[in-house]
Amino acid sequence: MADVEQAVDKLLDVSESGRQLLRLLVRKSMRICPEERHRFQTLGAELAKEDRKWAAGVLTQLLGQAFHDSQKNLRMTCQKAAEEAEKFQSFTKDRTKELQDAKEGFSGAIAAFRSAKTAFLQDNKILQSKRKALDEVEEELNRHRSKLAEVAGCKEELQLAVERRMPAILEGSSDFLSHAEAVLQLIGRIKLEDSLKDAASSSLKMTPEKRGPFDKATLEQLSGALSKLLEAIPSAEAERLAVQDAEAAREIASEAFADARHSQARSAHCLRLAEIEVREAQSAEGLATESLNDAEQELAKSEGQLKAAGGILKAFEEGPMTSLEVLDRPGPGFDAWISFWSLSICLLW
Repeated sequence: MADVEQAVDKLLDVSESGRQLLRLLVRKSMRICPEERHRFQTLGAELAKEDRKWAAGVLTQLLGQAFHDSQKNLRMTCQKAAEEAEKFQSFTKDRTKELQDAKEGFSGAIAAFRSAKTAFLQDNKILQSKRKALDEVEEELNRHRSKLAEVAGCKEELQLAVERRMPAILEGSSDFLSHAEAVLQLIGRIKLEDSLKDAASSSLKMTPEKRGPFDKATLEQLSGALSKLLEAIPSAEAERLAVQDAEAAREIASEAFADARHSQARSAHCLRLAEIEVREAQSAEGLATESLNDAEQELAKSEGQLKAAGGILKAFEEGPMTSLEVLDRPGPGFDAWISFWSLSICLLW
């Protein structure tokens, strides 16, 4: 080591700071086991063996090789950072397209939901109207059925009263009281003059021998009034036809109601599906937004790394590499850069 340092001291054309750099290079190289040295330390050790061949050109060669390798590595780092940034730019573009598609899908789902809701409300309105129409038809049918029963029953009772009960009462048969009671119940339900009802109520209960001229006249008048009512009652056949027509109308209304209920159920199902699609589209839009945010963060990170790598490369090329060019041209400026290279070597190691 002493011989090497003496050789360094003889480099009088190199400044003291330059000679100090050479001493540092030799010490760092020679003190490391040969198998553990990296290539710059190995080169330093080999140079140390040259003794008197030390020169500024050797130093420049050593630094030039190291700096060119560093420049190459920095450029590779920049290239990788650029490729990474380009990858995330493409990824972000894809995520942006996905978000746009998701927003369009959500808008379409909203439009479909509104359309389904309108159809459901319309079908529900139709269903209500068909239900009302069916109720009205059923009410009409019940009315005709009641009237048919009333006509049939009333006509039968009147016919019995005119043909059997009143003759038995007028003749004073042995069972006239039971006939009189039945007639009293009948006249309580039919439309007759109140004066006739009152007079008949008393005369019907009298035995034939107790009846006076007024009672007999009252019973005769009652018999005639019942006969007129019997003739005035419409035919039951007309009411039966009315019932048949009402039943046919109910069948039609019932089918219309069933169709409306089916349509309403179908539109309700479509509305439920549209609601599900809206929720799914909304969720997809949220996921697409999150994915885009993540992609933008990664893009910003990669662009930051690219910018940093580019800055380091630029600083290196404008600093150490420019200095190397000066060292390649020995002259008055050589010693001025020696102290700078000393710091650069330390950084490289």
